Amino acid sequence: MRFSRRKGVRLALGCGLLPAVAMLGVTARIVFYRQHDDAEHLERKRRYLERVAALRPAGPNVVLILFDDLGYGDVGVYGSRAIATPHLDRLAREGARFTHAYSPSPYCSASRAGFLTGRYAVRSGLDHVLSNRGSLFHALQKLGGLNTRLPADEIVLPEVLRAAGYATAVFGKWHLGDASPSLPNDRGFDAFYGLLHSNDQGAPPVWNDREVAEKPPIDQSTLTRRYTERAVDFLAANRGRPFFLYLPHTFPHEPLHASAERRGTSAAGLYGDVVEELDDSVGAVVGALERLGLTENTLVVVTSDNGPWFQGSPGGTRGRKHHIFEGGMRVPFIVWRPGFVPAGQVIDAPVIGLDLFPTVLELAGLPPPDDRVLDGESLASLLAGGASPPPAREICFYLIKDLQAVRSGRFKYHDRHGVFYGNPMDWPWGPMRRQGPWLFDLELDPGESYDVSGKHPEVTARLRASVEAWEEGMAENPRGWR
Repeated sequence: MRFSRRKGVRLALGCGLLPAVAMLGVTARIVFYRQHDDAEHLERKRRYLERVAALRPAGPNVVLILFDDLGYGDVGVYGSRAIATPHLDRLAREGARFTHAYSPSPYCSASRAGFLTGRYAVRSGLDHVLSNRGSLFHALQKLGGLNTRLPADEIVLPEVLRAAGYATAVFGKWHLGDASPSLPNDRGFDAFYGLLHSNDQGAPPVWNDREVAEKPPIDQSTLTRRYTERAVDFLAANRGRPFFLYLPHTFPHEPLHASAERRGTSAAGLYGDVVEELDDSVGAVVGALERLGLTENTLVVVTSDNGPWFQGSPGGTRGRKHHIFEGGMRVPFIVWRPGFVPAGQVIDAPVIGLDLFPTVLELAGLPPPDDRVLDGESLASLLAGGASPPPAREICFYLIKDLQAVRSGRFKYHDRHGVFYGNPMDWPWGPMRRQGPWLFDLELDPGESYDVSGKHPEVTARLRASVEAWEEGMAENPRGWR
């Protein structure tokens, strides 16, 4: 075959031009990416907050302490023998300890969105882990058209409480957006001090409201102490008005850092040092409430955003962070309010972090928004010693947009999904193999080890139909608008 010089030039230009055009298109998609918020529901949100502002809340102060990657088995009252947590154990003895509480997601951003909105994160499109601006993953998320922040049209708990006259503050890890309109001070918090992302994402600075307070590299060994000091100061400064204190700690997310005073003191190594320092923080916050005479009118909730990562204990359950098995989402959940929450409650009813939003609103006497689905259910009556949620209640386990499992009563149904496996002697990586569907009886088998779908075909069929109904409903109305 003979090639003319002219054809050869055109071919060379074409071969070079096509990749260049493709790269230009990719670059433009990233540079001109804009996340859009729903204008109609932004307006409805504004009107709802105006209605809330006209009310006079009669509810309690709220302190939400959220650990990052704390395992179900990392607390004394949940079975830990290596880690000493006397302050958390005390709150459990004097309040309520849930044994089947779930985080909204098996990883950071989606879980935090769930806690603060009362909705599964798949509804907001924040069903993944946010990356920091300027990173490769952030660019890839833009390229894929993924949300890079919590949508402004979502209603979050601090926005409602601030509208109702509460003082609000967050000290710790945010991870719901690193740009307006989704910075902490944009989303209902009067004060913010901490990190916008996880401590392993780039070289994080420490922020004080909208300004960088400490440039990287930061001293992470002092973060727990710094958050705690600001929390205690906030309580003292706002003792005369209702308040919402959100304390989402950076740890025990890895890399692990403990103060010089705590390092080397735990029987569980550095991980134990970190958790025991977090327990000290709980003691300091509760001690401040006691000194200020605020205990009877303050609801304290302590939990984790998901199960443990590379270290930490899932407490005899299967899986870890990023898994929808119990170890990835069953977390410690302790609620304390002397005089309201009867002491020594051990509550086995399945609940989820989405329940926080409607619970606080009911206790505060505030109406929920009526323009959107709330997936959480109020636990106010249960906490006060009332009836448990109905046994038919279903809790969903999402991985990104994939509904992989659903729990109802004692049973948990897994739809067919990928499960990690591998031979560590031969492969440095763990492939996945699709498995299921499975049905586990969590009352007899908390380790999700034995499929009993054949023994309970009617339960399997019912929960499989429920998964299909959920998926159909999400396809018809993905944002859950009303």
